[in-house]
Amino acid sequence: MYDSNKVIDIARAEVGYLEKASKSGLDDKTANPGDKNYTKYARDLDAVSFYNGKKQGVAWCDVFTDWCFYKAYGLDAMQKLTFQPIGKSNSGAGCKYSRNYYKNKGRLYDDPQPGDQIFFYDAQLSGIAHTGLVVKVDKTYVHTVEGNTSSA
Repeated sequence: MYDSNKVIDIARAEVGYLEKASKSGLDDKTANPGDKNYTKYARDLDAVSFYNGKKQGVAWCDVFTDWCFYKAYGLDAMQKLTFQPIGKSNSGAGCKYSRNYYKNKGRLYDDPQPGDQIFFYDAQLSGIAHTGLVVKVDKTYVHTVEGNTSSA
């Protein structure tokens, strides 16, 4: 039903995007680099009231992945594909929350495929700490595109 190449192409086109020091230059990949977590991804999803509040200025790996689905398929389809409730029942932009949405729907798998959202476990944090989009899988690696890159 949904062509996974569409979301993969959108994610790949965003490679090199740096988070911003302020709300200035959000649409330029490298302008106004900084470490304040300002992005066009949060701006665009905030504009459609996707989350339970504004997400500009917060860690944005999950916001980036949601934005890719939003740009590829639109708001309604994105919500269905990522299993995120819209409105007050949405816990917000966070890879832990998003992983639980998949898990609660019985759609969390150990065999990633291109176009899937992937979640990364951090042993030091004892939990899910990052997310991205699977763009390719071969015999050795799962290739991803991920958000949350600062100027450093």
